[in-house]
Amino acid sequence: MDYRKKQMLSSSREQLQSEGYCILKNVVSSELLSRTRNCVYEAIAKHADLQSNKNQSPGLMVDSDDYPELSGIVGNPVVLQALNQMGLNDCAFWKAVIISKPPRGPRLYWHQDCLMWDDPRSYGEIAPMIFLMYYMEDTSRENGCLRILPGTHRKRHILHEMGEAHTSEINDMKNLNDPRFLDYEGEKNLPMYAGDVVIGDARMFHATHENQSDERRTVITIWYHPHFDDLHPRTKSWIHQQFHTKHGKWPESALHEILEVIPNYSGDAIPMEYNRFPDERLI
Repeated sequence: MDYRKKQMLSSSREQLQSEGYCILKNVVSSELLSRTRNCVYEAIAKHADLQSNKNQSPGLMVDSDDYPELSGIVGNPVVLQALNQMGLNDCAFWKAVIISKPPRGPRLYWHQDCLMWDDPRSYGEIAPMIFLMYYMEDTSRENGCLRILPGTHRKRHILHEMGEAHTSEINDMKNLNDPRFLDYEGEKNLPMYAGDVVIGDARMFHATHENQSDERRTVITIWYHPHFDDLHPRTKSWIHQQFHTKHGKWPESALHEILEVIPNYSGDAIPMEYNRFPDERLI
C-alpha cells in the first residue's frame, strides 16, 4: 500500500471514530455498479406498486433476502480491504436494504440504527455496527442527500429521547409535527457520487433531505458488525441467526462472494433482543 493511500485510510479511521462517518471515493468499478443497479432497479420495479402510502418518509425499502445478485457489492473486495486497513477487522454481514425515495418524496426523520445498546461494545470507541451506503445516482441537496449529526455516536443528544426509529407511525408520517423532522444545530449535508461509499457508525443520528427532483433517488445500505468476535455472545448469536435465516439459501456462487463477511457463531447463547435505546452509560 502506498504512503498516500495509507495516510488517507488513517484519516478516514480517525474521522469515523471522532465524527461517526467517513467517505471513500471511487471504490466501485463500473462493472460492479452496473450489476448492482440492474438488481436494484429490478427490485424497485417489482415492489414500487406495493408501497402505497406506507413508508412515506424513508421511501420504498426492500431487504436483500431475495436478491443474491447483491453479493458483489456486499463482498466488494476494494471496500472490505479498506475496512481491514482501517482496523475494522472481522466484519460480519447482517443484511442490505434497498431504499428508494420517489420523486418529490419527503425528508427522512432523524434516527440512529444501533440495535444492541445492551452490549457493552455499544459504549466504546469501536462501533458494534456500521452502515455502508452506496448511492445508485449522484446525490445533492435537491434530490435528497444524506444528512448527519457528527459526534452523536458517542454523545447523548435530545433526539435520543424522541422515540424509536422505523415504527409505522414515524415511517408513515402520521405526526407531521414530530420534532425528528426538524433541522438541528451542527447537522451536515453529505452529497455523494455514484461509485463512492459513505461509512457510518450506526449509533450516529442521520436523516435525509426531501427529494425535490423528478427522478427516484436510490441507495443500498449494507450493515456490518466489525470485530465480530469481540461482541457479546448474545449479540453474535443474533447476528448469526439473522444472517442465516435471511441469506442461508443464497446460491453457492453468491455466498462465495461474501465468504469473508459471513458470521459464524457456534456457541449456545440465546439471541439478543434488540434494543434501540442507550442507557446512562451514554453521556
